[in-house]
Amino acid sequence: MIMKKTCILIFIILTQYIMAQEQNKDLKNMYHQFDFWIGTWDVYKFGTDTLAGTSNIESIIDGIGLLENYSTTSGTYTGKSLNKYNPAKNRWEQYWIDNDGLTLFLSGGIIDGKMVLNDSENSTDHKTINRITWEQLKNGSVRQTWELSHDNGKTWSVLFDGEYKKIISSR
Repeated sequence: MIMKKTCILIFIILTQYIMAQEQNKDLKNMYHQFDFWIGTWDVYKFGTDTLAGTSNIESIIDGIGLLENYSTTSGTYTGKSLNKYNPAKNRWEQYWIDNDGLTLFLSGGIIDGKMVLNDSENSTDHKTINRITWEQLKNGSVRQTWELSHDNGKTWSVLFDGEYKKIISSR
C-alpha cells in the first residue's frame, strides 16, 4: 500500500514537472516571436532607395524584451521603444516615446505571421487608433507599416511605410 502511494506521488510530481517545463518552453517561444526585428538597420521608405533613418533593435533582459533606438538620417527626430510579451495578458506590448513628445502604448500579437500592435484599448477619444505592423520579408528585411484611423478602425491611412534593411558592414 505504501509502495502504491509512493508511486502515485512520484507520478504526480513528474507530471507536474513535465507540464511546468512545457509551459516554460511555450512562454520562451512567445518571448522570441519578435526576434526577427533584432539587428542594426537602415530604414528606407518602402519600395524606394530613399533612406529615412537608422534603427538598432537589441534583445534585452535575458532575451525577454526588445529595445529600439530610432533616428532619422538628419538625427533631428529620435525615438525609443520597449517591447515585451506580457504573459499575464497574453499579448505583446510596446511603449514608444520620441523627442516630438509622442507617447504610444501599443498591444497585440502575431496575426498571419505579422506582428500587429495597436492602441485601440488606450485611445483617449475611442475613435483614433494607431496600428503598426511588422512583417519579415523573404529577403530578410522587415517591413513596418504605421497606419492611423480616425473612425474607430473603419478606414485607415498610412503614416509611414518603411523597409528595415540590415546593415552588414560596420560603419
